[in-house]
Amino acid sequence: MSVKYAILNALMWATMLAFPLQCVIDPSSENIVAAAIVALSGLSVLAYIKWGTVADDQPLATIALLGFCVTSQLGALLVQTGFWTPLRLSLYNPLYTFSHLAFYQAIALVMLVVYRFFQVPGPQRVGVVRGLLSWAGSYRAPSSQVVWFMGLVGLASFIASAHEGVAARIAGGFNFLAWGPFLLPIFAREIGPSYGNARRNNFFLAIYTMMVVFVGIGLNVRVIMFIGLVTVGLLYLLIGLRSRRELHSDSLTRIGVVALILLALSGPLSDLATSMAIARGARGHVSPVEMIKKTFAVWRRPSLIAEYRRETSAVARFAAYDEHYVANPILARFVETKFHDNQFHFASLLTTQASKDQLRAVTIDAIWAILPTPILKTLGVAVDKADIDFSIGDYMAYLSRGVTLGGRKTGSMFAQGEVILGPLFPIVYAVSCLFLYALMNLLTFRRPSGIAELSPLAMMTLWSFFYRGITSDAVNNSLVFIFRNFLQTIVVYTMIFCLARLLFGFVFRQRTSMSLGLPQAT
Repeated sequence: MSVKYAILNALMWATMLAFPLQCVIDPSSENIVAAAIVALSGLSVLAYIKWGTVADDQPLATIALLGFCVTSQLGALLVQTGFWTPLRLSLYNPLYTFSHLAFYQAIALVMLVVYRFFQVPGPQRVGVVRGLLSWAGSYRAPSSQVVWFMGLVGLASFIASAHEGVAARIAGGFNFLAWGPFLLPIFAREIGPSYGNARRNNFFLAIYTMMVVFVGIGLNVRVIMFIGLVTVGLLYLLIGLRSRRELHSDSLTRIGVVALILLALSGPLSDLATSMAIARGARGHVSPVEMIKKTFAVWRRPSLIAEYRRETSAVARFAAYDEHYVANPILARFVETKFHDNQFHFASLLTTQASKDQLRAVTIDAIWAILPTPILKTLGVAVDKADIDFSIGDYMAYLSRGVTLGGRKTGSMFAQGEVILGPLFPIVYAVSCLFLYALMNLLTFRRPSGIAELSPLAMMTLWSFFYRGITSDAVNNSLVFIFRNFLQTIVVYTMIFCLARLLFGFVFRQRTSMSLGLPQAT
């Protein structure tokens, strides 16, 4: 059995096993039907990847589609079943939520089929944009020195972006560079000894990982601690989904060892994540060093952590706004189901035309806010960005339940789109999927065989494509990515890449291309 088939068979069997287990966990008709919807929706995506070549010719789109499936539906089914918890737990309307998410996932899948149909399977024509990216070195393997420089710039940007203001927002655009060093073991393995001293890079990577962890704790931002490792995990998953090699017993042994290590660490890491949530009240009021001390002090008190979890769960049942769904705070980062459910529920409460008009007006203002303030003034657009300094999730909770604005609550572009566009939104979403797939395709290059390979930039940003590749927490944020953030990411990467080449006198050496992969440097 090939590695690809082994991975997808395991996921498909886990999905098919989770459905009858959910029928035992909660035999209510609502839970059974919800589990059936999720199982069928998840199996459709897994089957499309298994019995097709989409992972070979559209790797980023594959990760985006799989990410949509996992974060919105399949992850909920597998995680809740693993914790012996009903799938419908704490959801307002699980049937409505899962059926709508399955519907939009089906649209995304069909649009990927359509997009691939019009793609030439051979080498792509070098257009203006792709030619510029190639000229700038975006498809080439950066040296280890350049990768380290990028990583340190990215890590420093997290510290700078922790504050308020324009400078902090600009610094946030450099955050993705922090995950570059985590790719070094993959580069060294695939390119070989010519890439550099692998042992030395691994030693410094261990130190760098500890630095990332302490920066995450000091800033009280949990996501910083895990994205690097998750990015590597997603890369290996993608490698596996493209591998026709036979799966041998030694590979199974290594996978088993890694799984056991992760299982052993899941408890302590979950407690650490909860400790950071408990210490969050001091964020912005104490120094990062004090925040680290406070977090570790809480981490050493398991009784306090357990009491916090019990209290949070109890309060969530009666609060006007509730995000509680997955008990494990780390796994909760991979499951966005509750956020979609919240927003679909809030959308159902917006029954008056006035409330819908308000949401539509705020959405339009947020779209205009994509432009810099000087351009807005030149165009005579009276939009003050300070007046819309909240998320769409905040605003929908405010309109429907009177919840105070603030907190940056996670929204759902699907709930928002249905309110402001009604039955036209699925068509708009279908068109946006085509645009997004085209943008993703720019970050890959195609070999004569038709196999598409990832650029280093695509590797560094793989988590963002998995997490929010073809979905978003707001319609306006999806437009922000298409018309601003995508180009901004390319510009930032190219700028830092060129700066590093100047600093290190970098000269490309002939290297063996990576199997995932990087092109042969010229």
